Amino acid sequence: MKCFECGVGKMSTNSDAYRYYESGLPNVILHGVTVHRCKECGAEYVSIPDLEGLHRTLALAIISQDGRLSPAEVRYLRKTLGWSGADFARKFHVTQSAVSRWESERATTRMSKANELLLRDMVARGKKIEDYDKLMEDIALEAAAAAISFKLVHERDGWNMAQAA
Repeated sequence: MKCFECGVGKMSTNSDAYRYYESGLPNVILHGVTVHRCKECGAEYVSIPDLEGLHRTLALAIISQDGRLSPAEVRYLRKTLGWSGADFARKFHVTQSAVSRWESERATTRMSKANELLLRDMVARGKKIEDYDKLMEDIALEAAAAAISFKLVHERDGWNMAQAA
């Protein structure tokens, strides 16, 4: 097989380790994947089986770790959910610039711990953006159905709960 890059070199094929830069994370190394390398120009092509399964496993590994999420991990998890930066900002009730700061390696602003927990939960549940909207509607309907009515009466000694009828 000739190289796709230079068109001259012959490709060698090995089962090897591959640093998965395409994930956007600096520390992901895949083992046992098929790597094609050009002996002439050094170009590399990798065959990654079950890419969706790989990304899900990586997301679960990130949310399971102790400690705060790095900006690259926040960005990776957002993308795992299928959210744009604007989607993420809208769902977390923050500005797009806040999301940008959370995902920037240079920024000093981090997500709040509460938002990190929510993000981890959404990833753990495997909720995509379209699922999130339906989930929020269901929660609002359940809350409205289960809402407790309070009847308050102002008397001489102040406000008191009235007996339920």
